[in-house]
Amino acid sequence: MEQIQRFPVNYFANIFSPVKMYRHRGDLGWLKIALVFIFLNACLIAPLSLSFARTESFELGKIMPNLYEAVKTGYSGPAVNMKINNGILQAQAYELVDGDTLISINANKDFSVSGDQYHKKVDHYKNALVFQKNRLILTDENGFGFSVRYPQNDAGKKVRSGDDLAAFAGELWFQQFKVNLIPLISGSMLAMLFSSNFVLMGAVSLILWLTKFSSYSGIQTFKQAATITMFAAGCPSILAMIAGFAGANITVLLTIQSLGIVIIIAFIFFRTKFLSEESMN
Repeated sequence: MEQIQRFPVNYFANIFSPVKMYRHRGDLGWLKIALVFIFLNACLIAPLSLSFARTESFELGKIMPNLYEAVKTGYSGPAVNMKINNGILQAQAYELVDGDTLISINANKDFSVSGDQYHKKVDHYKNALVFQKNRLILTDENGFGFSVRYPQNDAGKKVRSGDDLAAFAGELWFQQFKVNLIPLISGSMLAMLFSSNFVLMGAVSLILWLTKFSSYSGIQTFKQAATITMFAAGCPSILAMIAGFAGANITVLLTIQSLGIVIIIAFIFFRTKFLSEESMN
């Protein structure tokens, strides 16, 4: 029990010294290695999740690409001043039908809408962007479709082009589905980071373990090799987290972490030559 209580403190005390990382290569059991691995991934996912939570808009094309392109190229005016007050839309009426695509703003028409929460459909149209009095309907031929209630607080946008219209629709959609989207995106990124780091750190640990077949190496088990890797990943992961909070994207974070691990492993070898304790003494 006492050893478990000391474990986090000992880990952080060792990650700042190449010699300590090597000498304490037997300190972590597999459970502690797993906990450290989770912590290292959390360092990367935390700033990304926070950044996404602060986002106020979402590009419609990322989830409804066909509708997005149809709106961008299909709507060419006139300029419309769209206002939402107490969940009710106020805007000049507009309607465009182009084959299987419908763009409608405040038109006094009833459209037949069917489907579940994430797969709404407007009858007779594959792609539809329909701004009704009290809700927005978006459907895409890829199967996604949504019904979006307007916010109760005042909102509005001066729409001059298809880009403006698509952006406004994306903002309204994101306001309603942001709560569902954040855990989904965070979970996907976490799974990707876990897979990427498992391969990276597993490969580094394997290379370190292979040194046991030399005549000088003090690394005798794969667990010792994995422990050194966990130590070596500590500072780069914390540095990557700081960079993430400063606004760096996921590619930069992974680069900082992976390059940092390689550099620190090189420093460990430079300081210890991976020698056994008897040889070092």
